[in-house]
Amino acid sequence: MHAIQESGGASPAAAARPSSYVPCVTFDPALNQNESRMGEQRIGSLVAELTARRRLFYGIEVTASRPDGRATCLDFNYFLPLLPTFVSVVWLGQRYWDVEPVGQVESLLLARHLATRIPVLPHLSAYRLGKERLDQFLDLNFSSLLAVRGDQVHGGQDFQISLPMVEQSRRQRGDTISICVPGYPEGYTSLGDSPQNSTRNIEFLKAKIDAGADCIITQICYRPEVIVQFVKDCRAAGIRVPIMVGLLPLETLRTYLMMEKITGVHLPRDLRQELDQLQSPKSDQETVRKFFLGLTVRIVRHVLDADVGIWGFHFFTLNRFKPAKGVLQELRALNLL
Repeated sequence: MHAIQESGGASPAAAARPSSYVPCVTFDPALNQNESRMGEQRIGSLVAELTARRRLFYGIEVTASRPDGRATCLDFNYFLPLLPTFVSVVWLGQRYWDVEPVGQVESLLLARHLATRIPVLPHLSAYRLGKERLDQFLDLNFSSLLAVRGDQVHGGQDFQISLPMVEQSRRQRGDTISICVPGYPEGYTSLGDSPQNSTRNIEFLKAKIDAGADCIITQICYRPEVIVQFVKDCRAAGIRVPIMVGLLPLETLRTYLMMEKITGVHLPRDLRQELDQLQSPKSDQETVRKFFLGLTVRIVRHVLDADVGIWGFHFFTLNRFKPAKGVLQELRALNLL
């Protein structure tokens, strides 16, 4: 998803203190059946390679810490027998923008730790980002980057949109970095644009690809037919880079409403009515979880059946891994994974 913005920012004094963040990761490489995937790799090249094999694969998105400030604990044994292809790590714009040096940002400390075990995709938001700070980030020599505008814009930031971030990153790092960008099947809904101009939006996306982005991860969309049309529109516009489809299996109506407010993306009317009917006094959280599990599996099956060259799916976990695991188990039961 977008870089998630939080209220409030770190004070200069707090930013100057060394980070006390310690990654919480359990990873047993002996359990991974494909040792060739170990270690940091460029995500765009990896996704292109796996897409060409025409076999379903997946990634997961996490934040480095929980809302209470404790480190997110990530146990890769939980995802066996098939590990995620890579992990992307969210950039929390208003918490991270003034942490110095940039390498002490929690998400980058986690990304650095993960990179010795599994390919990693650190996010970077344009929020209050300066050209010098982008240089410093690029000097950390991560193999991949997800460049996002972020949900908020500060008047004085150097990058009002992500396109110049892509340009500078490609210019500075050349072919040593993969630059991924978000794709928006329903358009820039978080900006309140209505109606959406899909032709213009695809042109904006193509400009980022022409500038050097080599991978697209679609953002939340509950309409699989819209996702398929987005992929077709990309290909018709000459966008040839690999595309992964983002998935958000949820557990509660409250979380859905929160994400609806942040992203501006809504369930189709019939599905929203169905969800509302599940919120009766006799229903429980498990009922809602099964609703989103079934919806997510239908999205995956629809995209695969459409045969538009999409084999990679990316789970926006919100640090809740049970829904993603439930979807993976269902896909395995269907012999899709």
